[in-house]
Parts: sequence; structure tokens; C-alpha cells
Amino acid sequence: MKNSRTLIFGCVWLFLLSPGFAPAWGVMNLEDALEEAIEKNPSISAQDQEVLIREFYSRSRFSQMLPKVSVNYGYMRLNEAPSFTSPAQEERFLPLVNQQGSIADPNTFAYIPPIHEQAVLLGTRDNYQFSIEARQVLFAGGALYNSYRIALNEHSASQIDRLRIVRDLKLRVIEAYYGVIQARQILEVARSGSASIMAHLDVANAFFNQGMIPKNDLLEAQVRYAESQQNLIISDNAVRLAESGLNLLLGRDLSEAVNIETEIPQQPLVKTLEQAFAAASENRQEIKILLLQMENARKGTSVAKSRYYPSVAASYTYERTGDKPRVEDDSWKAGLGLSWNLFEGGSNYWDASRAQALESKLVYLLETLKDQVSLEVKSSYLSVQEADARIEVAAQAIVQAQENLRIQKDRYNLQVATTTNVLDAQALLDQAQKNYISARADYAKSLSSLDAAMGSL
Repeated sequence: MKNSRTLIFGCVWLFLLSPGFAPAWGVMNLEDALEEAIEKNPSISAQDQEVLIREFYSRSRFSQMLPKVSVNYGYMRLNEAPSFTSPAQEERFLPLVNQQGSIADPNTFAYIPPIHEQAVLLGTRDNYQFSIEARQVLFAGGALYNSYRIALNEHSASQIDRLRIVRDLKLRVIEAYYGVIQARQILEVARSGSASIMAHLDVANAFFNQGMIPKNDLLEAQVRYAESQQNLIISDNAVRLAESGLNLLLGRDLSEAVNIETEIPQQPLVKTLEQAFAAASENRQEIKILLLQMENARKGTSVAKSRYYPSVAASYTYERTGDKPRVEDDSWKAGLGLSWNLFEGGSNYWDASRAQALESKLVYLLETLKDQVSLEVKSSYLSVQEADARIEVAAQAIVQAQENLRIQKDRYNLQVATTTNVLDAQALLDQAQKNYISARADYAKSLSSLDAAMGSL
């Protein structure tokens, strides 16, 4: 008895741990799916590294404005100490010269003793040198500061671009998430339709056996049932593909079980079209990035024009030299230098002109981008309104199709309608239900597309 309980407990535990088992408490909502996709998506991880790259580059540009300090220590040994050998001279007698440069007394001479050849040391064999040099650029026409500001803007642009990548990923996940719900609901419609046709086939069989209907009515019911089975297979495959697409975005195995919500929420459309335009103009990531690029273009023009001005830098050097590691002879020097390139063949002028042309180009691109964004907003807005209207029409069509099917079944039971009438009514009901499901899914997807177009997703 004890072994039997252990076996049953083990089987139940394995079933709970199986990948295909998805308990109700483990339902993944849309927010969970978005978080998982953002965490595992390699494109976002790559953009995170791009943000770090831009941050490091901006820090590097800032360091160009700080003082530069260098330390040098060297040792050199010569094969012999440098020296100078003075030439030997014989003794001489030279006449005396007065202050006017003339000979004072022709008979009086000065005696110059002989000079022997001798070596005079000019250095040492061991030579040590230590120096510290500091240099600070005081003025460079604004080139260093504007280069730093450009790097900061590029860092900000990379962060905004990350938001754009996240936004696009969210939209794809939302569409895939709702796509799975839509595919599953359509599969349920296919199952219900197939079961309804099967029930009608049973009635048709009974009527045929009683000789109440001809054989072609029975054959038509059998063919329609076979078609419903094919539609069921197609719908089931669509569910599998939709689940695999969602798993791909979530970084999961394609065959992993997907346990998500069963209904698509219908949030109301609260913004007007004009409010949507204003939100997109303020929040859209592409517009923000282009504005930063325009600012960088203006600063790039300033950088190019900075070459018209001189560059001023201050320096200080402390130095020690000697023939021992602990040198004693020291010295220092401080200076202020100016460098000015007066003419370089006109390259500075053309560089500044090129930067100004780039700035003008970005102005035109901004106008084009705003028009494209406005078109995306309007298209998504109209799609939301269209899907909302379709939901209402499809809901009414379902009620009408259900009533039509009920009437046709009653008429068929009274043998005043044919199998074709019943099966056509069933097909109309199935199509009305599919239209309703598609309209609800399209509404939710279009609403997310509108949020993405406004840059607020």
C-alpha cells in the first residue's frame, strides 16, 4: 500500500514538472512577457554596450580639457666620459699693447710660458635624468569644449536609441502575444464549428436511414465535415506557429509551452488625433535623436571655425640630472605658448562650410521625419477607429448568425430546409465569430501601434 502511494505521488510530481503542464497560477501576462523579452533580447544587450561606449568616449573628450602630466626617468652609460683635449703650445714672447691697441714699447715683451697638452672632462660615463612636465591648454577656440558637448549628445542619443529599440521590441511582443490569443480563439471556433457539423451529420445519417433525405444531402454533410477537420488542422498549426513566434521573441525554446491569458483587453481610445500628433512630436525617439544630431552639427561648425583662432597653452617642467641615481642638479622652467595656423590652403574654410551644409541637411531631414511620424500616427489612429467599428458590427453579426443557424436547423428538422442551408448558416456563424475575434485583436494591436507611433509605448 505504501509503495502504491509513493508511485502515485511520483507520477503526479513528474506530471507537474513536465514542460507541457501549465498551472493556472503560472499564467504569464503581457507585462511579464515584455519584461522577459527585454531582459533576454540580444539587440538591447548590444545597445547597452553602445551606451557604455558613448559614455566612455564622452569621458575621454572631457579629459582632453584637463592638464597633461608626464614623468620621464632615464639612464645612459657611455663607453668613456666625454672630454676635450686642449692643444699644446710652446713658450712665446709677445709685445706689450696699450689701451689704444698699439705697441707700447717695441723693446719690451711679455713672456708666455708653454702649455702642455691636457684633457678636459665635459661629462660623466653614468648619466641619470628625471623630469616632470605639466601642460594645460588655455584656449583652443572652443574646439575642446564643443567636442566634449558633441560626445555628451552622442551618449544621450544612444540612450534614446535604446528606448526606440525597446519600443519596437515591445510592439512585436504585444502583437505576438495577442496573436497567440487570437489563434487559440479561432481554433476554438473551428472546434465548435466542426462539432456542430458533426452533430448535423448524425441527424443527416438518421434521416437518410429513414429515407427522409436523398444520399447527396448526406454526402454534402460528410464533405463539409471533412473540410471542417482540415480547417481544424490548419487552425491548430497556426496556434503552434504563433506560440513559436512568441517564444522566439522571449528568448525561449520554440517548442516551450506558452501559458498566457485567454482574452484580449479592450482599452478605450482616450486621445484625439491632434493630441496624438502633439505627443508624437514631443516623445518620438527618432525626432529626439535627430534634434541632438542637429545640435551636434552646430557644435561641429563651431569646432571647424575654431581653427581660425590661435591655440594658447601653458607648460611647466621640473628636471634633475646627474651621474648618480639620486640626482642632485635640478632646474625648472615655465612657459606660455601660442600656436596659430594662418593659412592651410583654405581647408579650414571648406571644413566649416561642410559642417554648415550638414546642419542645413539635418533641418530638411527633420521636416521629412515629422511628416513620416504624422502619417504613422494618423494611420494607426484610423486603424484603431476602424477596428472599433468592426467589433460592433461583428458582434451584431454573431447574434444574427446564431439566430439564422437556429432557424435553419429547425426548418431542417421539419424537412423544409436542406443540408446546404444548415451548413451555410454554420459557415456564416463561424466567419462572424472569426471576424469578431480578428477585430478585437486588430483593435488592441492598432492601439499599441498608436502608442508606438507617439513614442509612449
